[in-house]
Amino acid sequence: DFAGFAITAHQNAVNNPYAMFRRPITKEEFVQARMIADPINLLDSSPVADGAAAVVLCPTDQARSFSEHPVRIRACEVGTDSLALHDRRDPLFLEAAYISVQKAYARAGVTPADIDLFELHDAFTIMAALSLEAAGFARRGEGVRLAMDGSIALNGRIPISTMGGLKGRGHPVGATGVYQVIEVAQQVTGRAGANQVPNARLGMAQNIGGSGATVITTILEA
Repeated sequence: DFAGFAITAHQNAVNNPYAMFRRPITKEEFVQARMIADPINLLDSSPVADGAAAVVLCPTDQARSFSEHPVRIRACEVGTDSLALHDRRDPLFLEAAYISVQKAYARAGVTPADIDLFELHDAFTIMAALSLEAAGFARRGEGVRLAMDGSIALNGRIPISTMGGLKGRGHPVGATGVYQVIEVAQQVTGRAGANQVPNARLGMAQNIGGSGATVITTILEA
């Protein structure tokens, strides 16, 4: 059922010159992938990669001195939870992601329906499903359905991993969160090339640390 997350990420990575894996994968390849830690297989898992990313922050009134395509940070909020998984109320719900995203929605004055794309932390396919649920795009236990029905595709209801995500682009730990913000900025300014989400103006990035212990959600607007 989780194959759709990996297949979508790899397909989107094909057109990203910065992606680690620029080839699509099939459902058959996903099913036949070797097991890493049952039930997580190799194609459920993102590859740790080398990489670097940077952004320039400045006051709004100075933005156009640095770029012809500035974006506004509508919100950037953090949520935290216990680092020990056994101390969490529900190991299948990302409480810190929920807290972080609710604060971000409130700060930006938006709802999930306003978000045009979501660069989530798909270190594993299950994390993509749980992030979609925590962010309000699916009910608890139903995040996987968005991968099954095409909702996460570039032309879907809530596109994710639009440049390959952690799964296809790679996971340069430490730089990953900034990569995500840059990819959202590319989308909302119409500079994502073949992977452009149609009419994207409001995008969200969510970076996760400590298996869900610390989560930062950023909402950007062109």
